[in-house]
Amino acid sequence: MAELPNVPGAAPDPLLIDAKAARVVLSIGERRLWLLTNCKAIPSRRIGKSVRYVPAELAAWVACGCPTDAGAADRVRKAVRP
Repeated sequence: MAELPNVPGAAPDPLLIDAKAARVVLSIGERRLWLLTNCKAIPSRRIGKSVRYVPAELAAWVACGCPTDAGAADRVRKAVRP
C-alpha cells in the first residue's frame, strides 16, 4: 500500500483490514475470500470472532502467485518476515 505523506490529520495506513476491504484490494468475491481464508490459503488473523488481514501479507500472497493450496498462508507469512 502506498505511504501517505506526513500531513497533519492524515490517517496512517491501517495495520489490519476487514474482509470487505480485503475483497476490494484483491478484486475477489466474498465467497472466494472465505474459501481461501478457511483452508488457510490466504494469510489472516482472528481476533475473537472477527477475521482481519494484514495488507503487506495480502501483497505478498499476490506476489507469490495467489496460491490456493491449503496451508499456503504459512509460506506467504515467511516470505513477508525476514
